[in-house]
Amino acid sequence: MRRRRRILIVEDDPAVRAVVGEVCRRDGYDVAECDRGEVALQMVEGGEFDLVLLDWVLPDVSGIEVCRELRRRGTVCPIVMLTARTADVDQVVGLEVGADDYITKPFDARVLTARLAAHLRRMDRVATDTARGRYLSVGAVTIDTEGRRVEVRDEEVELTMTEFNLLALLAANPGRVLTRSQLLEKVWGYLAEVDHHSVDPHVQRLRRKLAAHGDPGVAVDAVPGLGYRLTPR
Repeated sequence: MRRRRRILIVEDDPAVRAVVGEVCRRDGYDVAECDRGEVALQMVEGGEFDLVLLDWVLPDVSGIEVCRELRRRGTVCPIVMLTARTADVDQVVGLEVGADDYITKPFDARVLTARLAAHLRRMDRVATDTARGRYLSVGAVTIDTEGRRVEVRDEEVELTMTEFNLLALLAANPGRVLTRSQLLEKVWGYLAEVDHHSVDPHVQRLRRKLAAHGDPGVAVDAVPGLGYRLTPR
């Protein structure tokens, strides 16, 4: 029998934490909770979580710093920010440090449920348009879709779940322009109620990580007004 999904809720407001916890438990998830960033880091280090719901404002360290540190430590599970901040610049900051998504407060329980389900569903599949076997190879990049591993010239590249799915989707469609809407639908699992340009920080991080291992032999090219394509070179 497949184990139940585990979600960590990091929120210092007891009322909000109680509501989010109730929604998650009602949907059948195992839930752990804490109200401090440092405690969250310890809990993730010591346990296996399928998703982290992370408040932006915490009493010790900010959710942004917690997110950045989790990614630095190699955490790949989806991280969804809970935030009352609505400015575009704030949302981009969260995405740039490694968050997969954000939900603004106050939120509708149905929206929260749909977002969590979408992120957890995509963990069980490789986000590609067509099945092309276990391995995808473009340029010097090799993608193991079952083992969820990426290598550039035999060196493993550590990617988050979102970055992996984004790369796999582009690699399955080399040379084809995929719009931001298509990327949001295929990679995030829904048409997000956010600026479509929220895809951009994830692409920028993906580029940096691939380039850090030498010439990957491919370029993730932006197509103005449309989206992105993966181009062998």
